[in-house]
Amino acid sequence: MDENTMTKQLTDAETIDQLLNILKSAGKTLSYEQADRLFGEINQTKCDAAELSGDTSEKVIKAFFAK
Repeated sequence: MDENTMTKQLTDAETIDQLLNILKSAGKTLSYEQADRLFGEINQTKCDAAELSGDTSEKVIKAFFAK
């Protein structure tokens, strides 16, 4: 799975379990706690304030996996 497809699917995930399944199919493994944190960070980018400040799910996901 390419990075753009994974990012779109992660952004569209509605539950942590969906997020974990997407990551598994992309060959990435996270603990439930890590997935919960990523899920929360992605959801924070969906509000108007985040958009105004330039926060995007793409940036969050790239930063998360760069750690």
